[in-house]
Amino acid sequence: MDGEPTSRCPVPYLFYSSPPLYAVVAHQPANGKAKKKTSGIVLFARDAGVALAVVAAILIGMYAYSGLWPPLVVIESNSMMHTSDNTSHIGAIDTGDLVLVKAIDGPTDIKTYMDGYRSGYKTYGDYGDVIIYRKGGSETVTPIIHRAMIYLEANPDGNSYSAPSLQDIPKGKWKTGDPADTWNHITSTILIFGVGYMGQTVSIDMVYLLQGHAQSGFITKGDHNLDTDVNYWGPEMGYRPIDVSWVVGVARGELPWFGLLKLWSTGTLNSPAPPNSVRDLWIALIIIVVSPIAVDVSISLIERKKIGGLRKEYEDEQEEAEAEDASGRAVEPPET
Repeated sequence: MDGEPTSRCPVPYLFYSSPPLYAVVAHQPANGKAKKKTSGIVLFARDAGVALAVVAAILIGMYAYSGLWPPLVVIESNSMMHTSDNTSHIGAIDTGDLVLVKAIDGPTDIKTYMDGYRSGYKTYGDYGDVIIYRKGGSETVTPIIHRAMIYLEANPDGNSYSAPSLQDIPKGKWKTGDPADTWNHITSTILIFGVGYMGQTVSIDMVYLLQGHAQSGFITKGDHNLDTDVNYWGPEMGYRPIDVSWVVGVARGELPWFGLLKLWSTGTLNSPAPPNSVRDLWIALIIIVVSPIAVDVSISLIERKKIGGLRKEYEDEQEEAEAEDASGRAVEPPET
């Protein structure tokens, strides 16, 4: 918080005209207090206005980038954490983080784990994109934030799937339960090896997905979870992958810790807060509060030092002038 100091020290002036000096001195303190009070109000209003303008600019910028409002989501649980001891890390999605979400136009805007494995593309410590989707497409439930593992395309026969992202990946990374299955005709369980920070073997069971007519979509999984999100979505949809229309967007950035404030205030914390996140949050809040005060105090001290220097320079000049004047009077010859 920059700006002028809340008080100034003016260079003194001496008044010889009416009203008398004692009257001027008597009225100056009250006037000075009024000026200080007005100056403080103006400075507060200015600083508050600057702060609001900065926040508004940041929010507008995030909205312009994400195409969504609100552009941030709060992480309520530990399903995306990368540790087993509830320790948070910058670069992973932890309980209490705020995550920036970017809207998508279609399935090609999402790089799955298998796409990322093939190209080397990573986000949040692992291959592929992390997506935010609404369960069953419902607007009334809290969205889920998990990693997109693979995109399954329903074949025209309705009884099998294709997974184009598998075609250039060696079989040592994946296999199917039926050796006769190929990347473009899958009817059995898909196994993906060495996934995530735990090196898991991820199983995608096609038995459920092929109970009815096959439907295209994403298979997702929390980095901290053991199972994929192959769920029963009700009698109308049955078991099916995550439809692209359910996807709110992809995760594109994080602000760690600060979401804990919202979770605490609303009672929506679904997993224990990481202790180091709580500690770092309080440290950050202290810095945010103390920094503007420290800046204002520093500016005030600098201004006072400058004024002190000007006063000293003024006093030195006065002393020199008086000394020269006295010297001139001492050498002046007497009048005859």
